[in-house]
Amino acid sequence: MMSRFTVALISMALPAAAAAQEKAPGTRICLAPTNVAASVGSASNLSDAVRATLTSFLTGPSIGVSALSARLESQVREEAVNSGCRYVLFTEAKHQRKQGSSFLSRAAGGAVQQGAWRASGEIGGSGVARIATDAAAGAASASVSELAGSTLAKDEMSLAYRLETADRKVLVDKSGKRKASSDGEDLLTPLAQQAAEAVAAAVAAAPKS
Repeated sequence: MMSRFTVALISMALPAAAAAQEKAPGTRICLAPTNVAASVGSASNLSDAVRATLTSFLTGPSIGVSALSARLESQVREEAVNSGCRYVLFTEAKHQRKQGSSFLSRAAGGAVQQGAWRASGEIGGSGVARIATDAAAGAASASVSELAGSTLAKDEMSLAYRLETADRKVLVDKSGKRKASSDGEDLLTPLAQQAAEAVAAAVAAAPKS
């Protein structure tokens, strides 16, 4: 379960990110709620962490994310159209335990949090886009730290992602997997970064008609 401090950080950061993104120019990607196929802890914690981390990576001067609330694919697409998004991103996450309980490295979780702040801060931009980036980074940092704190050595995490256009043309359909080598390791950030890079590249290459 997320700590009250983490929940407070996310509750403050996500609205700020959303408000700033509404004013920022650029291509909008609608992000559907993550389907959690397997989770060590709370499925909602993993889903929120995926959303926050992808939003952090996909927020910048020429690209931004709008989080959707609908869960059925048909309703997700309808909500995306109503939101004016040209693209819809679907994700599925799994966090699986391969061993019994052991001591959790909270210190490692703290180091992960600092790293997430630094990595997210390098996205760039200025003005409104920069505000959106910083706000998204705050939410991602808190989520990643909480998730890493519950990760044990040999845990496995996978992230599948599919990017579609508004008319359902699939531009990206890939997945990635990582295995923890130590307690407290951040498995999500590298997977989310890989996904975000593929999504951003596909959006950049798509016709701008």
